[in-house]
Amino acid sequence: MSTTRAWLWWAVVLAAGCSGANRGSSEESDPLRSDPPKKEAAPTHSSPIALTSDDRYVWSVNPDNDSVSVFEVTNEANKKLAEIKVGREPWCVALKEERRGQGHDEVIAYVTNMASGTVSVIDGQRWKVIETIQVGTEPFGCALRPDGKRLYVSNFSSDSVSVIDTQSYRVIRTIEGVGSKPRGIAITADGKKVYVTQFLAVSRANDPRPRTQTEGADDGREGRVTVIDGDSNKVIGSVTLNPLPDVGAAFKSNGNTLARRPLANPAVFDTTTGAFPNLLESIVIRGNLAYISSTCSSPNGPFRFNVNVQGCLAVIDTTRDVEAFPTLNMNVGVNFEPAGKKLFNTNPFMVAFKRSAAEGFVALGATNRLLRLTLDGTGAASINPPASAQDPGNIARIELKDPQEILQDDPQDLIGGKNPRGVVVSSTDARAYVMDFLSRDVAVVDVSGADPTKYRTLARLQSADLPTAELDRVALRGKYLFNTAIGPVGTQPNSVRPAGLMSDTGWGTCYSCHPQALTDSVTWMFPDGPRQAISMESTFPASAAVIVNGAPVLPDSHMRALNWSGIRDEVQDFERNIRAVSGGGGLIREPGLLEGVAGLAMIPDLAPLANTGRDPDLDAIATYLAVGVRAPISPLAGQDVSYGRQLFAAAGCQHCHGGPNWTISAIDFKPPPAAIEIVDAQLVRFLCRVGTFDPTLFTDGVSNEIRANNAANVQARGELGFNVPSLISVFASAPYLHSGASETLGNVLENVAHRSAGTGGIDILTSASDRNELVRFLSSIDRSTEPFPAGTVPGLCGP
Repeated sequence: MSTTRAWLWWAVVLAAGCSGANRGSSEESDPLRSDPPKKEAAPTHSSPIALTSDDRYVWSVNPDNDSVSVFEVTNEANKKLAEIKVGREPWCVALKEERRGQGHDEVIAYVTNMASGTVSVIDGQRWKVIETIQVGTEPFGCALRPDGKRLYVSNFSSDSVSVIDTQSYRVIRTIEGVGSKPRGIAITADGKKVYVTQFLAVSRANDPRPRTQTEGADDGREGRVTVIDGDSNKVIGSVTLNPLPDVGAAFKSNGNTLARRPLANPAVFDTTTGAFPNLLESIVIRGNLAYISSTCSSPNGPFRFNVNVQGCLAVIDTTRDVEAFPTLNMNVGVNFEPAGKKLFNTNPFMVAFKRSAAEGFVALGATNRLLRLTLDGTGAASINPPASAQDPGNIARIELKDPQEILQDDPQDLIGGKNPRGVVVSSTDARAYVMDFLSRDVAVVDVSGADPTKYRTLARLQSADLPTAELDRVALRGKYLFNTAIGPVGTQPNSVRPAGLMSDTGWGTCYSCHPQALTDSVTWMFPDGPRQAISMESTFPASAAVIVNGAPVLPDSHMRALNWSGIRDEVQDFERNIRAVSGGGGLIREPGLLEGVAGLAMIPDLAPLANTGRDPDLDAIATYLAVGVRAPISPLAGQDVSYGRQLFAAAGCQHCHGGPNWTISAIDFKPPPAAIEIVDAQLVRFLCRVGTFDPTLFTDGVSNEIRANNAANVQARGELGFNVPSLISVFASAPYLHSGASETLGNVLENVAHRSAGTGGIDILTSASDRNELVRFLSSIDRSTEPFPAGTVPGLCGP
């Protein structure tokens, strides 16, 4: 099957989309700017894009090209000057500037390389790496103290912050105890406080409820931001971002799964939906307030597109280290916009503010736009939404397409800047520069003046090369569709432009539950029951996928059976999620197949037909998951965990967790499966029973082993067993088990039936010390770890 239709946009991007790179005046004076005032200390924050203080040069990282690019933007030059190779997967750049006289500044750039575990130090005049600093595991965010003396780096997988002396280029301190998955960093103007976001929400402090009642609850988690003293470099506290008790009157649910209120028929949407801040992408300080961009999660069922996730903005008072206002749901009021204008504000990554106006811009990764914010006198933010269907409101979104692109028909969602993740505003408030991750460019946006109707994208500057090999282009297309809420245009009111077929009016993305195709750690109440979002790096064994006609071939690619209950045998079966969970029209476009949930009957999970090959875009998502997802790197990789490895073998763990993908689950037939393989809509041969399902958590009337989206209260699936998860990078995917019942790997091993499943019920792990050693080994497993040969557990797996 030809994939030309789906990949045409890369030619458009290269040939036309970035033609603005060499446009503009070469005059010596810039009418849009004057000499900036004398530089005063200002707060700093981590970002994938940075601008020199004189507004001359933009630096932007290229994570998929292992490089950072430098652009001259003075006088609308808008031209790329250099692309500098750094380490693997750079995600942040920070600029240190020193005045050297005669109007010249010396620039030193610091770039975090997530997959290399390093920081590259670059001479900004020679565009050359002059030093490489080893830091923690998977460094992500970086920010300089305003005085430039220290660089702070968040180490995402080793749960620490490295402090680097910018004179000696040495790590002078590693700050532990900063919480799980540190990501965004911001530093106050006086350098006294350093704020670090914990990327994923955590269990609420002092919650008296057991995990079997909090997992799957809209108020079961909270966001956390760690506070570090900038002088002593010690953790001095944290700020809690509380759950939203009500995400908005327009986003009510039909029923309440955990409260044992099943679906009403006909539907009655009268149940308040809550949410908790999750995916804390970044933090930016303005005055004495810090703004945190996040995606809020509402995991309780019944699920429906507008009660699953929300685009949120939390605000912290940095003088008192408490929430300044309730978290803002940036979707409230969007529901009143008419079709053809309506577009929900999904996956906010970062906000940047003007200096002389109470106005800012949010980079919306899922909809390829900047969203304008305004601030009132207290610093509270608003998107200025309509208050009713009769009120036009004043929501201002800036599409990241240049003046030529904005006029082009774009039915396949191929044109323009894709997946913006960073934004910076010039010192004169005239320009915003946007890092577009997946189109690999920088968008130049006119934000001058005070009339938002005149804000527009002027040009897109190609930052790094797009792939040319066919497999790489297919994977990138799939990666884009995985991260977007738009996609190809549809025919229904919720899928016409500016929206598309990937979700209802731009609402949902695969990224919302699987950031970087990994996991959001949330236990979602689904029709199968409580289900932890599965990290997707182990969907296919590394380098094992066989790709033909733009799709993985089964069984040759040895893909895991999918979902905890083994209800799917192809990635393409998640077309059902696009339609039923995100409310989208769906990517399969065939004669007679209706958009949305109306077409679900023709898109089976298992039988009687396969879904591979029904649409090249849908196949591309499967290909991305097969070849384009990097597994997290363990902070214990390379350490001595030999005793724990011996215990793993002695306990027979390899009987379920052996093989190249650290699981015995691997599709060994060409879809669709034979009818004998399916019991209660599950691939029963792939399910194992190891004591992790407790039916009393349904019969007690209050716990979470219950199925959502039913017209009656029904016990969750689990009695037939569960699809064996992979152990690759298992350290990074807490909490554990299908329902998130175990907060740690140590908790998993407290279950005697589970830990003795590989030895016929003989428990050799009675020693807590031995279990700790086994946990160390499990925590060390990543793609570099030698796997065990696969085995089988008689009587515990299959029918």
